[in-house]
Amino acid sequence: MPDQLSPLTELVRRTAAGDKSAFAALYQATAAKLFGVALRISGRREIAEEVLQEAFVAIWGRAKDYDPVRGSVMTWLVTIVRHCAIDQLRHQQSRPEGHSVPEELLSNFIAIGRTDMGVEMRALQRCLDELDPQPRQAVLLAYLYGLTRDEIAARLAVPVGTVKSSLWRSLERLQRCLDS
Repeated sequence: MPDQLSPLTELVRRTAAGDKSAFAALYQATAAKLFGVALRISGRREIAEEVLQEAFVAIWGRAKDYDPVRGSVMTWLVTIVRHCAIDQLRHQQSRPEGHSVPEELLSNFIAIGRTDMGVEMRALQRCLDELDPQPRQAVLLAYLYGLTRDEIAARLAVPVGTVKSSLWRSLERLQRCLDS
């Protein structure tokens, strides 16, 4: 079913029109998954709860900006949560405890998609599998855990410029792969 016909798309459209019941339904349908994203990035439940609240305030205010042509509703929502989580972490100048994220934890996030998150996550997994290990890890550290380029460079022991260009090339490859 194309996303423009999905129930979530309709809820966002109605939320953009100021429909509070649609907003409540959107929250009910997505809050658990979005909380998981916030928790993975923040590493702390209390921060994840704040992030989720901040994200839904942003979603209410920005629902009119959602464009189904640019991606699915869940992708749009996850992006908002991700940005809120990163902002919250920077504001508090903290990172998840023991932020040395082993590769198997990164893989576990993607493995969830094989059973729980459906077609989009399987497509993302397939495309991530096409990347070389270091660029793949850089993408996951940036977009799953919200690390900055400097933090990724330190973790991977490579220059920041290398991280920047690697992320750029990897995101282009992922976009082409997901579009095919």
